[in-house]
Amino acid sequence: MVNGLDITEEQFLKMRSKDRDLIIFRNVIYNRKRLKDYSLNKKIQYVWLSIITVFVGIKKFIEI
Repeated sequence: MVNGLDITEEQFLKMRSKDRDLIIFRNVIYNRKRLKDYSLNKKIQYVWLSIITVFVGIKKFIEI
């Protein structure tokens, strides 16, 4: 069996159906994990962006 998620289409088609199902399942789990991690990073980025935006906005009004 191929170890990992990076296989060619030709290799995928040559596999038994049970092995193909297992590869697809692992790929779905891998993608879900990546999306959850991305969601956390996105939340942190939005908070950071908001803080910078407020700081720049306040700085603009203070200097006038």
